[in-house]
Amino acid sequence: MKIKTLNNYYNDENTYIVYDENTKNGIVIDPGYKCDGILKAAADDGINIKYIFITHCHYDHISDLEPLREKTGALLVSSQYGSINIGDPDINHSVSGLGYALSAKKSDIILQDNEEFDLDGLHVKCIYTPGHTNCGACYLFNNEKLFVGDTLFLRSVGRHDLPTGNLDELVNSVKNKLYTLDDEIEVFPGHGEQTSIGYEKKFNIFIKG
Repeated sequence: MKIKTLNNYYNDENTYIVYDENTKNGIVIDPGYKCDGILKAAADDGINIKYIFITHCHYDHISDLEPLREKTGALLVSSQYGSINIGDPDINHSVSGLGYALSAKKSDIILQDNEEFDLDGLHVKCIYTPGHTNCGACYLFNNEKLFVGDTLFLRSVGRHDLPTGNLDELVNSVKNKLYTLDDEIEVFPGHGEQTSIGYEKKFNIFIKG
């Protein structure tokens, strides 16, 4: 498994390309980076983008979703509410964030909580983590790398005061779902630097393990 990180300078959003090093088939997670930039980064390493995963619905994570779907033919994977919220500008916050209403088409594949998904050497477990939004989902790859969107950050957590956000649900998602994972698991957030489950349990002042 290989990972490429693309960071959108304007909002510090992280878009990830995760791919199998043998087949070069890959998954884009949260396409908030410019579509052409994602395509170039993939082409540089000969990566075939087969799927797009989104961790939640907010505009800064899906702004280039539709162009990427169109140019690659990749299938969109999300949580159940994620498929709904990406089409609702009042929930995905696109008018205030982008200056226009973004209404993406529904997902091609819905993963349920704890459902698993395979692409070549990539084994993915979907973990529902509502709180930042009601559609939050994290993706655990090969029981080693966890892509968390805006649920958990380095020594911080996502905000809960936007539409469908809920503090109690956020605390529950982090403490009872993410903090139960192995300490060694690396965490790749939607903004900011990498961290680990063990580090956050010790040093995250917002939600202690």
